[in-house]
Amino acid sequence: MAELPDAVFVSITSGDRPLVFESRHTNCGDLISTLDQVRTISGVREIRVTTYVDVLRGFFVARELKPIRLDGLDHGLIAELQRDGRASYRTLADAVRLSPSAVRTRVRRLIDSGAIRIAAIKSGGLSPARFATGLGVILQGQDQRVRDFILNSQTIEFAARSHGAFDFIATAVGSSSAEVLRTVEDLREFPEVSVVETWAHYDLIKEDYTRSLGRVLDAVPPRPGDPTDAH
Repeated sequence: MAELPDAVFVSITSGDRPLVFESRHTNCGDLISTLDQVRTISGVREIRVTTYVDVLRGFFVARELKPIRLDGLDHGLIAELQRDGRASYRTLADAVRLSPSAVRTRVRRLIDSGAIRIAAIKSGGLSPARFATGLGVILQGQDQRVRDFILNSQTIEFAARSHGAFDFIATAVGSSSAEVLRTVEDLREFPEVSVVETWAHYDLIKEDYTRSLGRVLDAVPPRPGDPTDAH
């Protein structure tokens, strides 16, 4: 399953479903295709699907989003930054054939709009000092108070509003099981919450979100005035 190109997270877990995986897709057709592939894997008897509607927390979630229209040069810069987020403006300028100052302006615009984020990503690997638990929340009322709790929790690293098996999917991380348990119990106290299912992550097989940031564009579109081949 970890070899599927659209799978970004695969983990062996506790509970009645011994493996969870997360995949990212641009359309429903790609999602169905991936699910069909998973069903053909030996040992898979059932798939329980939850689809993200709104990602609330995560390293790739911008604090603020502003309208922006991207052109071919923006796509080229994003592709280069996906390859190397530490690339200098000179390196980026050479790749997209702009001046360093023009590249700096474009990158700043992309960052300010929330279209991209450039940051070091801390490994999500497990250790004796890092206890990670998946949470599946089913509601029986309005979601606002639960949403606010998730957004302000110090232990929840990832969360999404969803539909399907769960109304919220989240990952709580702490230095001990007791720390994570407090978060789970706090969630269960909300009258709007019907069920909180949990699963412990025993072994992270794959955690690679490069695909989720968009397909890397291998070719930068030609600039106006560049020679092109006619066919």
